[in-house]
Amino acid sequence: MAAIKQRAKRAPGKPKKRKRIQISDEELRYTNIEVLKRFLSERGKIRSRAMTGLSRRQQALVAREVKRARELALLPYIMEKEGSDKPRRGGRGDRDRDRDR
Repeated sequence: MAAIKQRAKRAPGKPKKRKRIQISDEELRYTNIEVLKRFLSERGKIRSRAMTGLSRRQQALVAREVKRARELALLPYIMEKEGSDKPRRGGRGDRDRDRDR
């Protein structure tokens, strides 16, 4: 019982406020690709509200417009990592090797 450690308590205080982005709803359209790219990660995923700083309604609007732009092939579904010229490991990519046996 002598070796029981107590958890460290969180520091008291208010949580950090995220900065709000001032952007109009007219700018958040599927045709405005440069604005929508700001809300995508480098892999092409839609960033969370905590990272973008948008309101709940604007985040839903961004998600809908990004999906619409993807359907019209204005934005890619997946962006490749830079420098990923070597093939991925795993999966069933070794079928040719198994067939030669």
